[in-house]
Amino acid sequence: MVYYETMYIVHPALEAGRLKDLIISVELALKELGGKTHTIEAWGKKKLAYPINKEKYGMYVLFQFEADGSKNKEFNVALDHNTNILAYLTSKIDQEQLLSDIPSLDNQLGLLNQNETEDNTSASSDKAEEQPREDSSDTADDKDVDKIESDPSKEEN
Repeated sequence: MVYYETMYIVHPALEAGRLKDLIISVELALKELGGKTHTIEAWGKKKLAYPINKEKYGMYVLFQFEADGSKNKEFNVALDHNTNILAYLTSKIDQEQLLSDIPSLDNQLGLLNQNETEDNTSASSDKAEEQPREDSSDTADDKDVDKIESDPSKEEN
């Protein structure tokens, strides 16, 4: 199998939930053609270098996958026929170029419920409290002084 990545640009008017549905449909199209997904990374809304279909902005999505290459043309046709995808580019990559440690798609698109976010935050703060702390009272004061000195809005006239 060979590794590929497809960068595609999605219409900027799609909301996060609809964007997730589109990303999953692209992933399913690849799986139907015998490919295997490795990484999906949503880069967010960016300004385009030039207008595409009269759009100045687009949502960028990086999709890395493994396939034998014989079905890439059919995959690209599926992307062509999706009216929400403004442009795409598929290129071959090496295994070393595969991304890792990417957060979940819900996390990237900001679709987690408030409760789930609080649970994740409290879990990470619990872990921080379990680790031994160094006495950082001097360094915290120095940081606060640096903030005040570098903030021009807090200077006295």
